[in-house]
Amino acid sequence: MTGLVDSHCHLDARRFETDRETVIVRAVESGVTHIVNPGVDLPSSRSAVKLAQQHECIYAAVGFHPHEAKALDASALEELRRLAASPKVVAIGEIGLDYYRDLSPRDVQRRALKRSSSWRPSWACRSLSTTVTLTRTC
Repeated sequence: MTGLVDSHCHLDARRFETDRETVIVRAVESGVTHIVNPGVDLPSSRSAVKLAQQHECIYAAVGFHPHEAKALDASALEELRRLAASPKVVAIGEIGLDYYRDLSPRDVQRRALKRSSSWRPSWACRSLSTTVTLTRTC
């Protein structure tokens, strides 16, 4: 039987605080073999890596969602680089442009996207999309 991949699941979100482990077990029992948990800022990127290190089937993506682009400074980018070195990190994301809601000014979003895509982790091999831009061969 071929397993399912959930390519975008925010398991570190507060709404899962009371039943996170149950949700993970239920996903696995339903045939999900891999889950990618993307960060949207530094705290959620840290949480995504920590959760991935605790569960064989979970992997992390680290990054800043366009809504959080204002917070992506040199220090934050350096920490993302450190987090991306974890063997459980398989993507850089969330990153990109979100002009629908414009919760960060467009010029700030463009600058954050440029900064986020100006480096590549040693494992990077190809571009997938603006939401999850780099992937590791698994």
